[in-house]
Amino acid sequence: MLVKIEDGFYLNSLHIIAIHVSKNMITQNFSINIEYTPHNQNANGLYHKMCQTKAEADLFLQSLHQQIAQI
Repeated sequence: MLVKIEDGFYLNSLHIIAIHVSKNMITQNFSINIEYTPHNQNANGLYHKMCQTKAEADLFLQSLHQQIAQI
């Protein structure tokens, strides 16, 4: 099942390996990294998203979770 990450970028939910979330203590920004296997399973891809606020990060992660949960 395809999961929409952003406009024009979709991932097969089976290819998602891990989602890493971290907060920069100086700028208070949130960094979201989605590690995935592209077509070649010997390599990993990395999608990076920066969020300015906790609410923005929460909204992105909730949307991603809802899409994956529908599978």
